[in-house]
Parts: sequence; structure tokens; C-alpha cells
Amino acid sequence: MRVGMFTDTYVPESNGVVTVIQLIERELARAGHEVIVFAPSYPGYRETRGEVHRFPSFRMIWYEGMRIALPVTSPRVFRLIAGLDIAHSHDPFSVGQVAFWASYRYRIPHVHTYHTLYTEYRRYVPHPFRPSRRAVEQISRLFCNRCAAVVAPSKQMEQELRSYGVKAPIYPISYGVDEGDFDSPIAWDARQELGLPSEELLLFAGRLCLEKNVLFLLRAFQRIVQERPTARLVLAGDGPQRRQIEAYAAELSIAAETVFTGLLPRERLIDLYRQATLFVFASKTETQGLVLVEAMMAGLPVVAVGAMGPLDIVIPGETGMLVDEHEDQFATACLTLLSDEVQRKRLGEAARHWASARSARASTARLLQVYEEARARRSARRARAR
Repeated sequence: MRVGMFTDTYVPESNGVVTVIQLIERELARAGHEVIVFAPSYPGYRETRGEVHRFPSFRMIWYEGMRIALPVTSPRVFRLIAGLDIAHSHDPFSVGQVAFWASYRYRIPHVHTYHTLYTEYRRYVPHPFRPSRRAVEQISRLFCNRCAAVVAPSKQMEQELRSYGVKAPIYPISYGVDEGDFDSPIAWDARQELGLPSEELLLFAGRLCLEKNVLFLLRAFQRIVQERPTARLVLAGDGPQRRQIEAYAAELSIAAETVFTGLLPRERLIDLYRQATLFVFASKTETQGLVLVEAMMAGLPVVAVGAMGPLDIVIPGETGMLVDEHEDQFATACLTLLSDEVQRKRLGEAARHWASARSARASTARLLQVYEEARARRSARRARAR
């Protein structure tokens, strides 16, 4: 099977969508399928892989790190697209629209993964151009209803899409990670390099932006460090609100206990997961939260705000703790695990087992079933038309 991945975010950008696409690419290739990626170009980045086609692009001024692709076609692009069996889009923007066009022009089944809760990202659009929540829901409904199938990374996201009026088949599939990535010996001594050899490390990994609710995390950590002076909060990642978050940590007088690593290569991030004490997560907008699965694969118990994607991933009392968005509740959950090593290890072992059973290979096998069902429905419609 030849699968086209259509995405408006790709390497060298680092985020959950890019990680998912790379995992799917790898697993599909292992299963003997061919994958062609259609993505924006990035300044200074030279593509060396023949199976990746880059469209010219320009910077999105409203959101740091994002590009707006100009899907300029060429005879080569037409040939690549015409030979696809599946068009799989990962956003509804410019490159996602190419997938929509390809499906219509060449009668290719179009599968879409709804990675992002777009209603919560409207704030980045200036007020004169900002769509209403209702408008975003309507656009999402129109796009998804023109797809052969929609993949929702969690049951909560499936329910959200149904509330928009999406009638297309929706498959809730939480993407897993590759267990093998977490089995190799630790190569990077993160604790030594960060100067925290014996401290209790509370790790957050992700984009430093308002949607991740990092300011709440800092307020909860302020309460934690009052009782556990050796605790440290490590924020792995970067983003448009990093300076604001750093300033807020200073305002709360926890700057000395808060460590910003910036973007890390995936290999180093995995090593950091395996050296942390707890994984902490406060986002309420995650359609899944792949970093939760990564942390659990590393054997880390999770403390998270119980909303959206984490509700599908964290089993309270078994693989971690889910709490309301209340600083004292969050801090109490973390302090409970920090003070109880036996419970912390039990949750970590169960978390690793849960993540291993939902590996990238297993989720990609389910995705292949979605592809086959989409192709079967397209073939049945053609037969009826004849």
C-alpha cells in the first residue's frame, strides 16, 4: 500500500504531531508499506529523503514555529499523488487541503487524524480575524464529513467531534510509542549535566505555551517545594510563552528550583524520562497527550489534570493520579507519591505495562484496518455507482 502523509508540521519542528507521523512512517515501512510525506519547507533545512516532498512555505506570524505552506504543484507531485492508495492528513490547513483535493481528483480514500483541539488555539489569531468557537466547530465538521474516516486520538475527542455534528466514521486510536526506544542503555546523564544528582525531579515535557497550562503547574509546584525543598521542576521543551513562564517562576520565587532544558533531541528526552521521579501534566486541551505515553513507557507514574486525552491514558490509582484543576489537589497528589516510594514504583511498573501493551506497532496495525475499511467503502460505492 502507498500512503501519503499530508501535514503542515514536520521535521525539523518538534511536537507531538511530528512524533506520531514519524512513528507511523516507521511502523508502516516495517510492515512493507510505502510512505510519502508532503510537508512545508523550513529555512535552513535541506531535505535529503526522496520520500518527502516539501512545499514552499512562509512563517506564521501569529504562532512561533508554525509554517504556512504554498502547495505549488508540479508534474512530479501529480505523479506521486496519483499513485497513492490512501491520503492521510494530519491537519485541515494548506497541506491538509491538498489531501482533500487528491481524494476528490484521484478518488483516493482520505483519512484524517484530528490531533488538535483547535477551538482552544483561536487566541493566537488577532481579534479582527479570530473565528468564533462555533465557526471553528463548523469548519471542522465540514472538513471531517468529507473524509472517508476520521481518527480521534481519544474517546473524549471522538465525543467532541460528534458534538460538532461529524457524521463520518470516527475511530478512537491512541497512538503508542516504540518500546525499543526505551530499552537501550541510558547514554545521557541528565541529572549530572543539569546539576541535580540527588534531587527529586518532577518532569514536564511539551511545548511551552498557554494551552499546556504550565502557569498552573508552577503554582502547584510552589506548594510542593515548600514541603520538599529538594524537589525540582524540569520543563523540557520550548515555545512562544517561555519568557513569560520563566518570569512567572521568578515571581513565585521558585526560579532556582525550576529548570528549563529547551528543546531536546528525542534520544535525550527519553533518557530524561528514565531519570525523573514523576511526570506532571496540567494541560486540558490534549486530544491525547503523547508525552504521557512516553513517560509511562519509561516507567514514570503520572500526575495529571483529569481532562480530555489524559482521561483515556491515566488509570487513577493504577498508573498514576488524576486530579481536578486545583493547585492544592495537584500538589497533594505529587507529595503523596514523592513520600511513598513503594506506591510510586508500583504505579510506574503498571504504567510501563500499560504503555507496552499499546505500542506504536499495535496502534499502526489498527490504523491499517482503518485504511482497509476506508478502501472497502470506496470500492463498494463505486460498484453501486456502476
